[in-house]
Amino acid sequence: MKHELVKPDITVIGGGLAGVCAAISAARLGQQVALVQNRPVLGGNSSSEVRVWVCGATAHGINRYARETGIMGELFVENQYRNPEGNPYLWDLIILEAVRAEPNIRLYLNTDVHEVEATGDGEERMITSVTGWMMGSERKIRFESQIYLDCTGDGLVGFLAGAKFALGREARSEYGEEWAPEVADQITLGSTLLFYTKDTGAPVRYIPPSFAKDITQTSIPIRRVIRSGDSGCHYWWIEWGGEHDTVHDNELIRDELWSVIYGIWDYIKNSGKFEADQMTLEWIGSLPGKREYRRFTGDYVLTQNDIISQREFPDAVAFGGWSIDLHPPQGMYAEASGSKHMHADGVYHVPFRSLYSANVRNMLMAGRDISASHVAFGTTRVMATCAVIGEAAGTGAALCAAMG
Repeated sequence: MKHELVKPDITVIGGGLAGVCAAISAARLGQQVALVQNRPVLGGNSSSEVRVWVCGATAHGINRYARETGIMGELFVENQYRNPEGNPYLWDLIILEAVRAEPNIRLYLNTDVHEVEATGDGEERMITSVTGWMMGSERKIRFESQIYLDCTGDGLVGFLAGAKFALGREARSEYGEEWAPEVADQITLGSTLLFYTKDTGAPVRYIPPSFAKDITQTSIPIRRVIRSGDSGCHYWWIEWGGEHDTVHDNELIRDELWSVIYGIWDYIKNSGKFEADQMTLEWIGSLPGKREYRRFTGDYVLTQNDIISQREFPDAVAFGGWSIDLHPPQGMYAEASGSKHMHADGVYHVPFRSLYSANVRNMLMAGRDISASHVAFGTTRVMATCAVIGEAAGTGAALCAAMG
């Protein structure tokens, strides 16, 4: 086993769009950055492994003139130029090339950080190192930095460092939010698997696996729109796990989602209700796209009321515009609609005080684990907004590292 010590100015853990934009912004400000990602590709939920489309402030055209600029804007434009067909593998490459273009970034793919060393008590915790295992290379790598960014989505680094966090839904009384439940609970948004199909030009038969669910014995055909020939984007509602622990029950959730996808395809192919004779499954995700887990506590917790009133913060550093988009805990089995939306009348701001830990003094966060209530998180969680937040957090981290 090979042990290595790396000492960049800043270590960014998590290579989704938040982590990528954080790393690039810090590197462009002259800091040496290690970007550590536990998957073989960058992009997180937008990557070819998960294939969720990147949403942001335009909110399907409701905010027609709102669009992410900065680093996310660069990625958007490059993708429009080089990849108008939306090939997920080319999107992976566009993100990878953007990172590789920065000489101050050292990229560590397939490196799973699961060890964190921290010192101090209470409000004065400090991360001294994080250690990752590089799969396939049998390398154990220790990263020692002045500043750390938790862009892991699930918030594992901050959790191991003892950062304060919230999990689940706050009670309505905590922040006075209309959409919060009366009583706090541990419910989160669930996870989704997507699938792609294609027309082969010739008849194709489909024999479902033994674990495929008979969806006619569920509420899915009654309450959900099922069509042949759709891209996976139309099946965002294949979501489950909100009443489970979306991290510790990840395998259980994946298996349930698989059983439904193969069952839906059995229904499309073999029920006789669809023109699907020549259709085949081209791709099925194997990595659940998680929506929600830990949310760290910063010096400010963004709330529903801040979003809807478009509160102006003196330390505003990022913006969003997606609706507050919350889903029923039962996911695809719910009797309610798959999602409910509350729109602000335009864009809203995100304060810098929501991007650093209230008690771990050298940790910032970006992505879906920022300091926000469950309801406010319903909008800040979308990836283009996470990316803009990442650029802001990376800029803040660079200033912290440069100025001590």
